[in-house]
Amino acid sequence: MPSIFLSTVILSASALIAFDSPGGPVNDKCPIMVDEKLDEDSPTTTYKGHLIGFCCPGCEKKWAAKPEADKIAFLIKYVPNAAKSDVPRSGTIAANDANALPRNPAVKVARAYLAACAKADADTLNGLFLGKGRATVSENASDEGTWEIYRDHHLMPELKEMPGFVMTVTKEDVQTFGTTSIVRQIGTFSIPDPQHQEPAKKYLAAVSYVVVNDGGTPRIAHLHWSSRVEKTPAAIDATPDSTKTDSAHQHGGEEHTPADKQ
Repeated sequence: MPSIFLSTVILSASALIAFDSPGGPVNDKCPIMVDEKLDEDSPTTTYKGHLIGFCCPGCEKKWAAKPEADKIAFLIKYVPNAAKSDVPRSGTIAANDANALPRNPAVKVARAYLAACAKADADTLNGLFLGKGRATVSENASDEGTWEIYRDHHLMPELKEMPGFVMTVTKEDVQTFGTTSIVRQIGTFSIPDPQHQEPAKKYLAAVSYVVVNDGGTPRIAHLHWSSRVEKTPAAIDATPDSTKTDSAHQHGGEEHTPADKQ
């Protein structure tokens, strides 16, 4: 069946750690030389309470010179929950602030993303992201590369298979620090299976957006989305303990979502 393209930030941070050692770097590739993998002797530095690794000492100096928004976007890519508690912020607007939330520029960008996905509007989507390969996408603890790669190889082909896709957001908040904001949306969506007459499967999903100031315009620097099938109590009881796994982490079979189909 068709897969889905969003990523859940409810994944535990431990699921994204690249090294077995609890004291190891959170990343497996250098934030400067992005194609270079780390090894046991890689130099490291601490950022927002998390260990960041580099391929060589020279990259550590370049990291120190990077804009704060770029550093935060890199951290969120590997530790989604940093958006919730680890990143210092100057203000938080929760879902219960019905008046302030819709007026927040970053929230407007996040909502525009979902609306453009529902219409499969590539032009609008492009305008929401940093251009020229500067924006990145992750889903289900997997690095999907730049926005342009994700758009062409995953998102747009998948949206064509799911006309009228709608995610119902049940929880939404935004955290702002300086000129950078992190928006979180948690909700559900359903996808009918054209091969069967059974009711549409319901998915639980969440997405986080790192929104930065791009010359006066808020744009997405990093998007992290994941999803999993909502299991009914009867389905859970009927599943042997040895096979109970989160469908968002499976890499084969009918429980895959379009985002998982790599």
